[in-house]
Amino acid sequence: MTKAATMDKVATLYARFGPTIYARCRRLLKNPAAAEDATQEVFIKVMKHMGSAPHEAAVLPWIHRITTNHCLNMLRDGRRHAEPVAEVPEQRDDDFMESVVSKDFAEKVLLETPEEEKAPAVMYHLKGMEQSKVAAVLGVSRRTVLYRLAAFAERVTRMNAQAEAGLA
Repeated sequence: MTKAATMDKVATLYARFGPTIYARCRRLLKNPAAAEDATQEVFIKVMKHMGSAPHEAAVLPWIHRITTNHCLNMLRDGRRHAEPVAEVPEQRDDDFMESVVSKDFAEKVLLETPEEEKAPAVMYHLKGMEQSKVAAVLGVSRRTVLYRLAAFAERVTRMNAQAEAGLA
């Protein structure tokens, strides 16, 4: 099949099944914008694999399977990667020491901190490990370590403000 013939066939399939595929993507992803992107990606995959496309009666189940696999991969990959933020916060060792002013306060913070934030905070702030080393030990990206350290810093700041408000 020539490239022009392939493009025509995919355009025909898109016109015929596009709304159905979009609806499937939207049900799986629960996000209209992500569903639009996924629908386009699915038809790009269809175009790449037109040579192995089944006969006319089985083409919709074939595209449906491609759609389901693509959306499930998107969902799986989304859980693996942290949400991007506009700016990665600056991390300084002295910030931690300034905000954690007493042993009692530090113990309270650590008791109330979820494990996914606590582990990188202890490794980085108390044990002095580099962020890349913390990431390797935890099996996550350095950026994920940064996000978790930032969340921990926010928790410490919030708890410190609450403690100070209680004293005033």
